[in-house]
Amino acid sequence: MAMRCALEFAEEAGFQSIVVASDCETLVTKVKNVAMDRSQIGAITFDIKSGASKFVSCLFTNINRSCNEAAHVLARSSEHDCGSCWFNVVPDVIRTIICNEQSLIE
Repeated sequence: MAMRCALEFAEEAGFQSIVVASDCETLVTKVKNVAMDRSQIGAITFDIKSGASKFVSCLFTNINRSCNEAAHVLARSSEHDCGSCWFNVVPDVIRTIICNEQSLIE
């Protein structure tokens, strides 16, 4: 559901080329597969594939959760804070994680 919502958000924001990264390897594989998904989440993967076709470029990629800690924590916090959106601001709930990752890069 988060991936489907991300595509809707990106479309509404006017993005034309996007990269959708997820630590759910199973979902990324299903979305990248050209065959129809007949699993329990088939309708959702169909919606995701349909949403992706609206972009000039839409790349789905799997990343390890250890490389995605900020996104994971943010997703967990959204259970209590539904509908929040940040641009050019680091939410307090992930500020320490982002600062630690930034120090590793520098």
